[in-house]
Amino acid sequence: MAYRRLLQQAIDEIWDNTVWKEKRVKHWYSVGKGKYKYYETTRLIPYFPKSSEFKRELRNKLLQNWSFAKHYVDSAIKTAYSILESWRQNYLKGRRKRKKPVVKRKFVRVKTTLMKVEGSKIRITIKPREEYLELDFSGEWFYERVKGWKVGELVIRDKDVYLAFSEEVEFSGKIKIGIDSNLLSLDVYHPEKGWVKVDLSELHRISETYDRVIDRLKSIQRKAPKRIGMLLKKYWVRRRNRIEDFLNKLSVQLSREFPDTIFVFEDLNKFKMLENGSKRFNRKLSRATWGKIVRKLSYRVPIEFVNPAGTSSTCPKCGNKLESRNGLVVCKCGFKSDRQFLGAFNVFVRGLGVALSGGEARDLLPNEPGGELRLMSPKSVVSVDLNGRTLTPTPP
Repeated sequence: MAYRRLLQQAIDEIWDNTVWKEKRVKHWYSVGKGKYKYYETTRLIPYFPKSSEFKRELRNKLLQNWSFAKHYVDSAIKTAYSILESWRQNYLKGRRKRKKPVVKRKFVRVKTTLMKVEGSKIRITIKPREEYLELDFSGEWFYERVKGWKVGELVIRDKDVYLAFSEEVEFSGKIKIGIDSNLLSLDVYHPEKGWVKVDLSELHRISETYDRVIDRLKSIQRKAPKRIGMLLKKYWVRRRNRIEDFLNKLSVQLSREFPDTIFVFEDLNKFKMLENGSKRFNRKLSRATWGKIVRKLSYRVPIEFVNPAGTSSTCPKCGNKLESRNGLVVCKCGFKSDRQFLGAFNVFVRGLGVALSGGEARDLLPNEPGGELRLMSPKSVVSVDLNGRTLTPTPP
């Protein structure tokens, strides 16, 4: 109860010092037959105080009547900002009203500075040198699996405790692979395995299938707002869960397929791509989940980013700009390649710290005699196995 009151007080203080600014925003709704009505409104956008001075004053104010360990105050401030940021995102999407969040659940977020771990036993400081809480997870089903792992922050609730574990993995960092992100595939260049294409067509099929259902429901929502609203919520949840399941399995299977490897991605900005595309292309692009793929992979493997400029249009042999012809790229110097292979290869080269301005022929491909780049097909095409643990070959 004391932590909940502390957390609510932190939220109240941040809320009272929030600055609201007016901003003109555009909205639209369907009027049928593929036509839309557009209108503008003025919205109040919240900006939370985040200066070091404000946080210091907030901490001092919360400590005035706090009789427990001081680190709980730091935890409450961090949690308060997390709650308010979540509320802000939902408010901007129209899912929340301009109403201050209220903490109803009883819980305590415990920082690692308040914990002492010895084997399977955790001692949590309530009041320094006075009161402690001891936990022992040696009898839990997961004990053998996480034995020796590092224990992170934990959350204590009324009837249960959430534990977070992490394991340090040794990594040599000898191999880098380049990944070109496309709408229907991830094209991987590995210096030993060559070009591997990861098929993402199933992911887009899932998105398109649910988008058609959702678009149809939106077009008739005015006829039965409450009922259709419930159906929309159901299909949105299903769509999200199926995509999350696919991405989780993709990240696991990619990390198993390329172990002990640094994954090099392009630092893409999807919103800039939306500016010059057609409506149909933009809809497909909006379904791309490149950011989520990278984020989920980052929990398992090291990630690096490179500048995406010119990776699919620069000749790695002479540095000139390439001409695109039906998925192939051709250079004046005689170089020919598949566009997607070239993108993955150039990302790989840029990940090694080499500029895409041409270079010695022998330095282009270390696994091919003479370093010659030639027209080729993927050495393997693989897809995510939704029932397994490794990527599966796609039949030709």
